[in-house]
Amino acid sequence: MQAISRTAISLLSCSAFLLLLAASSCNTGDDIDVTPPSMAIESMSPAPAPYEVCGSTEDTVFTLRGGETLRMGLAFTDDASLSQYKVDIHNNFDCHGHGGSSAPGVAIPNVSSLTEDWTELSISPLSGTAQAVQLTLQAPENVTAGVYHFQIQVLDESGNDNPLANFYSIRAINPQDEEAPALTVNLPAGQVFSAAKGSSIRFQGDVADGQSLSEGGNGLLFLSYTDLSSGNTFATDAVVVFDEGVDNHYAFDFEYTVPTTLKAGNYRFRLDAFDGVRNAAAPAFFEVTVTD
Repeated sequence: MQAISRTAISLLSCSAFLLLLAASSCNTGDDIDVTPPSMAIESMSPAPAPYEVCGSTEDTVFTLRGGETLRMGLAFTDDASLSQYKVDIHNNFDCHGHGGSSAPGVAIPNVSSLTEDWTELSISPLSGTAQAVQLTLQAPENVTAGVYHFQIQVLDESGNDNPLANFYSIRAINPQDEEAPALTVNLPAGQVFSAAKGSSIRFQGDVADGQSLSEGGNGLLFLSYTDLSSGNTFATDAVVVFDEGVDNHYAFDFEYTVPTTLKAGNYRFRLDAFDGVRNAAAPAFFEVTVTD
């Protein structure tokens, strides 16, 4: 019930922010304010650095371990009057807006020490034409490892904002397990091959880690594929959830039937594995020509 309450509060806060934006944009008269407010970062710790996010390098990525704090000195300005700013942190585990592979939705296994996603959604008031703010954001101690979206959105009294500004990424590291698992694939024997619709492709190999693959609740092995003609990526039903019965090694051997509904053409199949805190193994790729 506590998680539902936080979600409801977050939705109400977002609704209030959007209602103010809509109402303020209805100003009439000759001197309509259409200039968005701005934000300058005067200090930040830790300093951001380039990092690969969902297959592309981003220049401004903050890296923090669980329990560490992101500190930013911000200076908001507007030509007329500031109103409020919103801070939003949420996971980018599905690579939304970036393409690439995403884990399928599965039920959380019954394991101990479940990790906590880093989620922040807050709205704070501003006033005047200039205001300085010291922002302090602490990562959860047992944070779910991975990349998170981080945005600071500022609004003036006329409802002006710049929704594409002040957008960053955070790379969260779980301090209890910083080692990524190793994914080894023995079959298919080659990385480039053909497969007919309705035929089966056998995947055999293992996932190994220095720590438990299950503790933390994010351990997963899954198969996806991308239609290279359209760029669309699809999850499959080839999914293994690492429950408490899985320690630091998992041997897999399964067959995947190529859907008869696929059109003939070129596809990229991808096999991924996560450990319990969601450290990601280097994925295995297969270039597959699907034939009739």
